[in-house]
Amino acid sequence: MLQLRLRSLLVTPLLFTAFATGATQEAPAPTLQWTDAKRTVAKTVDALDAELADLSDAIWHHAELALRETKSSALLAKRLETEGFTLERGVSEMPTAWVASFGQGKPVVAYLAEYDALPGLSQTISAQVEARVPGAGGHGCGHNLFGAGSVGAGIALKRAMQAHKLPGTVRVYGTPAEEQGIGKVWMVRDGLFDDVDVCLSWHPSNENQVKMQPTKALRSFEVTFYGRSAHAAGAPWSGVSALDALEAFETGVNLLREHMPESARIHYVVTNGGAAPNIVPSSASIWLFTRGKDWPEQEQVYQHVMKIVEGADLMSWGEEHGNLELGFRPARVQDFTGLYHYNPNLPAARVMHANLTLVGPANYSVAEHEFARQIQKAFGVEARGMDAQITPFDPNAAPKPGGSTDVANISWVCPTIGLRVANWPAEIPAHSWASTAASGSTAAQRAMSVAAKVLACAGVDVLTQPELVSAARDAFAKSSAKFPYVSPVGPKDKPSLPSNMR
Repeated sequence: MLQLRLRSLLVTPLLFTAFATGATQEAPAPTLQWTDAKRTVAKTVDALDAELADLSDAIWHHAELALRETKSSALLAKRLETEGFTLERGVSEMPTAWVASFGQGKPVVAYLAEYDALPGLSQTISAQVEARVPGAGGHGCGHNLFGAGSVGAGIALKRAMQAHKLPGTVRVYGTPAEEQGIGKVWMVRDGLFDDVDVCLSWHPSNENQVKMQPTKALRSFEVTFYGRSAHAAGAPWSGVSALDALEAFETGVNLLREHMPESARIHYVVTNGGAAPNIVPSSASIWLFTRGKDWPEQEQVYQHVMKIVEGADLMSWGEEHGNLELGFRPARVQDFTGLYHYNPNLPAARVMHANLTLVGPANYSVAEHEFARQIQKAFGVEARGMDAQITPFDPNAAPKPGGSTDVANISWVCPTIGLRVANWPAEIPAHSWASTAASGSTAAQRAMSVAAKVLACAGVDVLTQPELVSAARDAFAKSSAKFPYVSPVGPKDKPSLPSNMR
């Protein structure tokens, strides 16, 4: 049944006049009402509910990792092609990346579809830790919902464009490998977002909210140390342990933590620690993320880490350091990607929040709340069920601890804003067994439909309100001028993964 939460107040021209003349951040978000085009959007998403649920369920079960999302990518691309979108597949040197387009000319509305899973997070739809396929991936970040919901938004906006003769272009971007910060970085490098007027994104969450706070900047890279193998018992003095260098490096990185800015982060996993205990390791590798509140802070941490690489290499080789005849090889640093800090857009954020208020949060069932409470009890947080409220819009809210995203790179080349919808129980974090279980539930799919409606309704506003586009572009011009974007990957760089994920 179609459930529309009607609002009595109209959108007034003053709303967009305020945007265009530089309204203060304290101005309240607008209140919208249902238009014929938005009713078409809502009816379309309701009609697609079962199909979108099936798509998200299939992707949840596939749980394909970064750059291997063959089945998941194909499912979404085929559905859009069937709908009448023009598909360009294999963009930016990634077989699972694509761009789907409908319409022509300006304005251009972009939606993002993600579909990669996280390694090692396989989980059944249950309130206890229980791998569905031991050791396999799982959708602990809800990208099964992200991809299907964005496809739903694209289809809904396309049908509204046809029914109401709306001008412009709608695009859905299939963006692989978000968990490794790859897909969008290369697509931005190749100019695929350069003509976009507004990019509208969303992400599964444990709350319903439009946030203006930036994400952290990040570098992903792998350091490989080289040594000289020998018998670990019979002649260890003949060898040079690459693992010694790696462990010295770890020590240096961990000592650095005390002296980093509080907003900076370093995380790592050892991807190669040697082959066997009785062989002095001739190579050892470690994969790291360095993060900062913005790109300059991240780069400061990264450059310090590079000095620790040099020091650890010198410690392991000692007096033989630099002697190629004795087998010395300098440590190798392979950069995989770089994610900038998010550049939020206030005019777009206000309209996104207004449409979230218009559509309203998901109407979860009693059984869905109960399942959420069971997960919360098992995870050790307050058992209060799903979040069925909308967090008030506050552009000045203090940033909360959080991660990084390649959506941020898009935000430096076109106006971009994101939406969060409560697909998981309140207080349940992403990247956990609990969020994997929740991402496959009916409550998550119900909230996914809310996201599709909000995105499509906001898309209607972009296509029909030139004042909004102008305001978003003006705000973007001012914010992006403070930090000119330079691609963190070069023109000849190819998308790649750490050694343990290839």
